Formats: sequence, structure tokens, C-alpha cells
Amino acid sequence: MTKRILIVDDEFGIADIVAEILQEHGYDASIAINGKLALSNMAAHRPDLVLLDVMMPVLDGMGTLLAMRADGALADVPVIMMTALPEALPKDASLYQAALLKPFREEQLFEWIDKLIGLS
Repeated sequence: MTKRILIVDDEFGIADIVAEILQEHGYDASIAINGKLALSNMAAHRPDLVLLDVMMPVLDGMGTLLAMRADGALADVPVIMMTALPEALPKDASLYQAALLKPFREEQLFEWIDKLIGLS
């Protein structure tokens, strides 16, 4: 069964490129442009992994992460935080499994995906 990865990022260029790369590797990738839309998407289609940008409008990465961890259906979904500013990462690293600093290399992304959910 194909693994679902949700990309949550308000930077369309980054989200589109990451989604395309994931799809080329056999993953079912979808995009949400903010945390509120991401939570709605996750309620309808529980992902196997979430790539979550830290800074976004409407609902930021930290708010999204806290909402996921408080939701019994999403509490155990692995999260890779993405940011250009390391100091913006949530201080409680136990809430997420990994962090990628933008711009990141494709190899870095797949190294974490393989560790967290394995190959599709």
C-alpha cells in the first residue's frame, strides 16, 4: 500500500517540488498551505508522515503540531519539521521526529522518510 505524506508549507514552490519528488519515488503526496487546512486534510485522510513548515499564516507549525498531538487519531503520526531558521523550531523536540533546515537536499529528506516510515 502506498504511503501518504502530507506537505504543509505556504511556500508553493517548495511544496510543489517536494510533492513531485515524493510522487516520483512512489509516495502519495498532498499539500496543505497552512495548519488549519492540514488538520482538515488529516481528518479526512490520515497521513503516514507529515512534513511541517514552522512559519505559516492562519495556523503555524507549532499550533498544528500541538493540535496533532492532542488528537488521538493523529497523536502518533511522525512529523518532520522544516524551517530556514533553526531558532524557530519548537523547543520541545519530543513533539516531532526530525528537523530539516531549508534548503535541504533530497538525500536528507529520504534518509528521514526511510527511517520513519520505510519505503513505499
